[in-house]
Amino acid sequence: MMYFDDISDDEIRIIGDSGAPTSSPHNPRWRRWWLWALCVVVWLFLALVIFWAVKGGSRPRHTGAEAAMPVESVPVAPTIVKEASSDVFVSDTVINDVPLRILAPVNAVPELLLGIPDTTDESLVLGLQAADIRADNNGIVGAFVLKGEMLSRGIAKKGFCAILEGKIQLGMSGSTPLFEEATDRDGYFFRQYPLVSNGRMVENKPKNKAVRHALCELNGKVVVVSSLDKESFHDFAQSLVDLGVQNAISLVGADAYGFIRTQNAGFRSWGTDVHRWKNAENVNFVVWRETETL
Repeated sequence: MMYFDDISDDEIRIIGDSGAPTSSPHNPRWRRWWLWALCVVVWLFLALVIFWAVKGGSRPRHTGAEAAMPVESVPVAPTIVKEASSDVFVSDTVINDVPLRILAPVNAVPELLLGIPDTTDESLVLGLQAADIRADNNGIVGAFVLKGEMLSRGIAKKGFCAILEGKIQLGMSGSTPLFEEATDRDGYFFRQYPLVSNGRMVENKPKNKAVRHALCELNGKVVVVSSLDKESFHDFAQSLVDLGVQNAISLVGADAYGFIRTQNAGFRSWGTDVHRWKNAENVNFVVWRETETL
């Protein structure tokens, strides 16, 4: 249909439906993308909330004492503590120009032995001759008890050593109940010259000089103290007092046999070797034997 001739030259015709809208009745495409993005974000947020809620609810909660307890109890094998090995501590000192050597047995039990000791017995860590032997008949001088058996009687010397239940007691007395206790309780007992009694020096008749050995109570423990040079009884006893010894009796001195076994130096001996003696049935020793360990 031709309708262009119905307007004059000075008029303008507008083509199109003037009543129709200028835009599409549907939402633009960019709005649809934002909607999808918002849905994805909300979904992820909800998923995270649900995940943490489930994880937190399954975790065990501990409070107070329960929180300090381990989750799993692991059995531990019992630990066996071994007693320290027996040994002899050796220390040297000089008191009043008298050089001394102190032998301190540790974790060892004292006892008396009659006859020549078996020095190959590694349980013996220290040994010195104890009671004197008579020159005329080789008998033991003074009272002597060996494991409850009385082998000799007499009070030629007032110093004494009693060993009861592995403990040494030293003293000076012409009569002591410890002698009877040693016989009744399977103990040990012998007599020697007293050197120190209750912290005071004791004078003795022999005036000669010789290497001296003594059984001493020092700082609550019983140790052996020896002179490294020849000394008189007086000078030796005075040095023990100045050392701090409370009680002390002499042991056989001069060239008397003795031995020591330490962990560091092994076995050593001094004096005349009694293993070469022909008649040594009454030679006797105070020895320390190592204690049993686990």
